[in-house]
Amino acid sequence: MNILPAKVSEQSVLRLFSEHDDFMLDFLGEDKAYYTRYDVSENIENVWIAYEQDQPIGCIAYRKKNPDSGEVKRLFIRKDHRGKGISKQLFNVLKDHARAQGCRKLYLDTRITLEPAVSLYKSLGFEITFRQGLYIQMESII
Repeated sequence: MNILPAKVSEQSVLRLFSEHDDFMLDFLGEDKAYYTRYDVSENIENVWIAYEQDQPIGCIAYRKKNPDSGEVKRLFIRKDHRGKGISKQLFNVLKDHARAQGCRKLYLDTRITLEPAVSLYKSLGFEITFRQGLYIQMESII
């Protein structure tokens, strides 16, 4: 497996973002009205794609919030490749980049009902810092 940087405008990135959105909309069911599909207004600055045999299998994105903090966005692994540690590898690439940019804290938003994601984020050092209904914000010192 290889992890490579990509431009947000690349078709492989947009396809993975679309698959992520489709997964979320299906997962959310009746709550899908509260979910927003990817839009360039998210101002995502960096994206990394995990490849297996030259096929994109997952991604993670980053944007800076302020001089010493950043945000983890759109972590997604295609279903057939989950459970292999790819998310952690993608996160470590993002974390190294964030540190090099002077970032000391990372944030992310998710839903408490996405139990595998919440467990993953906790294993990566994130803690829940805010909750409103099913929505949570998590933070990690890096």
